[in-house]
Amino acid sequence: MRKSGFFPRLALVNLLRNGRYYGPYLLSCGGTAAMYYILCYLTDSQIVASVRGAGYLQSLMYLGCIVVALFSAALLLYANSFVMKRRRRELGLYNILGLEKRHIALLCLWETAYCACISIAGGIAVGVLFSKLTLLLLLQIAQLPVEFGFEISSKGMVSTASLFAVLFALTLVYNLFHVGRSRPVELLRSNSMGEQEPRTKWLLVVLGLMTLGGGYILSWKVQNPVEALVLFFLAVVLVMIGTYCLFTAGSVAVLKALRANPGYYYQTRHFTAVAGLLHRMKQNAIGLANICILSTMVLVTVSTTITLYQSCEETLNQMYPYDVQVVQPLTDSGESIALPTPEETLDVVENALSACGRTASHFSYYAQAESWFDYSGNTIQWENTGIPGRLRLVTAEDYGRITGDPPDLADDQVLVCTEGLDLPDTFYVGSLPCHIAQRLGTGLPVNGSAIISSEYVSVLLVVANEAVVQEILAQSSEDIFSQEFLIQLNLDGTEDEKLSYAEYLLEKTGEGVSVNSHQDNAIDLYTMYGGFLFLGIFLGLLFLLATALIIYYKQISEGYEDQRRYQILRQVGMTDREIQASIHTQILLVFFLPLGIAGLHTAAAYPMVSKLLELFQLTSPARYALCTAGTLMVFCAVYALVYGLTARVYRRIVS
Repeated sequence: MRKSGFFPRLALVNLLRNGRYYGPYLLSCGGTAAMYYILCYLTDSQIVASVRGAGYLQSLMYLGCIVVALFSAALLLYANSFVMKRRRRELGLYNILGLEKRHIALLCLWETAYCACISIAGGIAVGVLFSKLTLLLLLQIAQLPVEFGFEISSKGMVSTASLFAVLFALTLVYNLFHVGRSRPVELLRSNSMGEQEPRTKWLLVVLGLMTLGGGYILSWKVQNPVEALVLFFLAVVLVMIGTYCLFTAGSVAVLKALRANPGYYYQTRHFTAVAGLLHRMKQNAIGLANICILSTMVLVTVSTTITLYQSCEETLNQMYPYDVQVVQPLTDSGESIALPTPEETLDVVENALSACGRTASHFSYYAQAESWFDYSGNTIQWENTGIPGRLRLVTAEDYGRITGDPPDLADDQVLVCTEGLDLPDTFYVGSLPCHIAQRLGTGLPVNGSAIISSEYVSVLLVVANEAVVQEILAQSSEDIFSQEFLIQLNLDGTEDEKLSYAEYLLEKTGEGVSVNSHQDNAIDLYTMYGGFLFLGIFLGLLFLLATALIIYYKQISEGYEDQRRYQILRQVGMTDREIQASIHTQILLVFFLPLGIAGLHTAAAYPMVSKLLELFQLTSPARYALCTAGTLMVFCAVYALVYGLTARVYRRIVS
């Protein structure tokens, strides 16, 4: 065999011989590469670009590309460090047998090149194979028309190959650095070097309790959606710091407390399990904390996006209560547009009903004046002091036309509906006194509330007549009131027929008149929330892949470390039944402690996430709780499956 072919051949043999390590490594790298390509494909797809709401979808997919790229870097570097740790003895043996460090470096180069080629080529191939299926799934979730055809994103291929080539180059640099610094004897003895019993770092325990408690308190004490949005990332950081501190130092304190309990510790199954965990907790802690954080990310991400999607129809009905709403400005916008009169707009709306063959189950119209205000003392004013809010003015005649129950009001009497503000029985609008004749339970719904909103004070005043409206408008020194004529309709027919009516009406209305359609906005909302759900599920699968990989490598690593220990225990008289019981106890502690803590984190995040969902008009925490419970059940089932598979591998190694 020629010298030039020796190292490529040896590198290939090494990969095959260490398939137990490299198999999951290559699968993980290939899987993340496939995910990254698919997201790049969706970002660049002409089909996605041509659908309604393409801006939402492409922005979300681009965000997903960034997250997957960063996560792939962390996952690949972690998996590579594990593989190289398990192969230190092998590399040291090569050095003892006569290979110089430059030869070992060349061997690492060829191994990395093989891994890169397999992962990149395989990942892109799988990504191309499943890209169309993923696109169809995205369009189905977003309730967009499915388009047939097949695309291959050359840009996505180049981007995927470039990203993972850089990541594998980084792993090569890391490997060469550690091989270059290590001595052959250290490499040979690395697998047999045990850890000393870690000291209890009470400062880290206290820090962990304080930061974790701080994150929980922020979640429980949050008052409104805006505050939740501001404090969310701070709470996440505190919980992550607390998790790492408690797994690093708190777990040692707990294990030492168990050891100090003779009734618990001096049992065969507990003795070996606690002793083994205690001596390797230094290396275990970070892995367990990572599993906990990743599990929490899966639970929160998936449950939140499912809640958003399932609440889409309810949110849509709240934001757009009418099939069609026509808004006719009554004040000059300064753009020199000849505005039609309200009567002319009414005629257009009624003629469009006849032309489209539609009938209205609800038909109402009214005029309103609207402006921002500040409330101070007992006075609504237009100075920048006090509590800000939004004021709507409607006459008693128009209110009666809408409700069918016209109120009889004196000039100084009003009907009031407030949100976020408790007005006294007598208050002032500027200098005009107002006496509350009746407090209304609900206001007048309108189409077009923002998808993402914040809490603010709102006041609806129903006044006696138009003269009172004009008197209130005269209270402001500037022309800050907008006056509009609104027509609101609910129609018969299918959703497509209602949408066709709205599109026809938009063509017939004059310039400056807006037509707001429930069905038209439903397309945008389902596109946005469907994109959220798709990305949530996609990232959830990525986090789950990382969790499974960490668990697998952890079990493999501990299996080889415990193999010699359990052989000694058999030689000193410990039965196979007792050994199996000890293994079972140890695996249960390692596996389900992170899952339990992740469930606790998810429950603690519930108040803050519920407030965040209110930004999207979701005011039913019960639905989020139900989605979280369902997601937790499914995740526990998958987690238990991973537990069963990896535990079997561990038992096979130690047996």
